[in-house]
Amino acid sequence: MSFELTSTPGPNQNPDTAWACTVYSMVPYLGIVFVPFAFVVSGWGYMRAGRSSPDSNRFLFYAGLSSFILAVQLLLWWLLYFIPKIGI
Repeated sequence: MSFELTSTPGPNQNPDTAWACTVYSMVPYLGIVFVPFAFVVSGWGYMRAGRSSPDSNRFLFYAGLSSFILAVQLLLWWLLYFIPKIGI
C-alpha cells in the first residue's frame, strides 16, 4: 500500500494550483505575495471551467477564501505599522 501525496496528473490542474496558492497565502506577512496568484489562478480557472462545471464552485470558494485572507494579511501589515506608533 502506497500513499500518493501529490495529485494525479489530469487535464485540469487549475483547482490544485489555486488551492496551493490559497494555502501558501495563509503564511503571516509573507503570504500576501501569494494572494494575487490565488486570485489570478482562481479567476482564470473559473472562466475556463464555465458556470456549469463542478470545478467552478471550487474556484469561487478559493477566490472568496483568498479575499478573506487578504483582509487578514492587510490587518497584520497595518498592525505592524500601527503598534510602534502608539508605543506598545
